[in-house]
Amino acid sequence: MFTTIVRVLKAAFQNIIRNAWLGAATVLVLILALASVNVLVGVNALLTRAVTILEDKVDVTVFFKPTANEALVKQARFFLGDLSQINTVELLPPDKALELFKERHKNDKEILDALAELDANPLGATIRVTAKNTSDYPFIIETLKNPQFADAIESKSYDDHKASIERVQSLADSARLVGSVLILVFVLIGILIVYNTVRVAIYTQREEIGIMRLVGASSTFVRTPFVFQGFALAAIALLVTAGIVAVGVAWIEPGLRPLYDGGDPGLREAFYGNGGQLAILEGGGLMLLVGLTSWAAVGKYLKN
Repeated sequence: MFTTIVRVLKAAFQNIIRNAWLGAATVLVLILALASVNVLVGVNALLTRAVTILEDKVDVTVFFKPTANEALVKQARFFLGDLSQINTVELLPPDKALELFKERHKNDKEILDALAELDANPLGATIRVTAKNTSDYPFIIETLKNPQFADAIESKSYDDHKASIERVQSLADSARLVGSVLILVFVLIGILIVYNTVRVAIYTQREEIGIMRLVGASSTFVRTPFVFQGFALAAIALLVTAGIVAVGVAWIEPGLRPLYDGGDPGLREAFYGNGGQLAILEGGGLMLLVGLTSWAAVGKYLKN
């Protein structure tokens, strides 16, 4: 058994050496196929994180009148907090609301000068609400029309990023479609390249294969070296692609952070956090593809 395995591996290695240029072309196409898959994974991670950031910025801010009863404001806060659609509720007292207002308009001298001339705080308490889903905000706004609180509310601000979220989601769908087409194209090209690589290797060794058949070698024994050759080329493509992805993430991610408010764009989590799963899925799929293609290519020759 051990001798058979050694012979198979030796034959596979010889096949790779004999057809080095064709093998290099095969590896290149497999790298492109894997790269397209990883680009799709990366784009999906970036767009998903962009949607999450936009959703986190959506909120409803309720401005109460300065004369609003403190107990009524707290009651409104607990009322909103009990709603199943609410994620967070933050109550800002008038002085805190004024502080944040000044911070938000620190570059607007006219507004700051106008506030300085006032003897009292013109702002009342403020409640800032975020929902679990962006689709829940219309319901929350409608709920705030409750007569119990409506007279005490001066205004409501709905920070609506719905259009931006929909554009990002539409872009994500388009990117997935284009990525899927690219993956399919490279997979088909990869199948043809692997198939022809094996066929060329068979042609160069047709006399050896003929002799093996004459002395009673089984079809499995003849096929296995070519399948192992495909596995070796696939392994090389996997390793090279892994290196490209690692370098690419390390190089690209710092430049993307400013676009994500200085936060994590999601590439490290997508590739490093799920590296094992990606390696199993991509490696297993590639090995299966190459193995079946190599087996089928040799099988056609044996039938002839």
